[in-house]
Amino acid sequence: MLEGLLLSLGDTTLASALRQSSIAYPLVSSAHIFGIGLLAGGIVILDLRLLGAIRRGSLSELAPLMSLVAAVGLALAIVTGTLLFSVQPAHYLDNSAFLLKQLLISLGLLNTLLVHRLPQWRAVLAGQPAAPLLKLTAVLSLVLWLAVLLAGRWIAFV
Repeated sequence: MLEGLLLSLGDTTLASALRQSSIAYPLVSSAHIFGIGLLAGGIVILDLRLLGAIRRGSLSELAPLMSLVAAVGLALAIVTGTLLFSVQPAHYLDNSAFLLKQLLISLGLLNTLLVHRLPQWRAVLAGQPAAPLLKLTAVLSLVLWLAVLLAGRWIAFV
């Protein structure tokens, strides 16, 4: 049922317009890359600050800002990614790199959800230093989101 719904995205007017336009697809693709940049930039800066590799700026000020930047980037990447997917849904559903990317995104989002539910996160927002558990989740975050980027590039080569 889910596969049928995803395949039906290719039959939408918007997907057809993206396939037929010489400029729409490149613009959506560029917006997707911009969203990924915001997402990755916010995450990398925050994770490196949690790990102590970046010392400037207090975590209590930086965390909400970088979380917002990453969230805006994620929203843009999801919307534009869905549009890009709609152009060739059958191709993407058969692409192992695309499927791996979706799994890795899910794991990255689960890690983020876990972090935001931890009392150590609330302590950081209140001005406390990052606890070892938060540092571990920051390493996991960096690895997962880097893997998402690699899987995303790999899509074109599978």
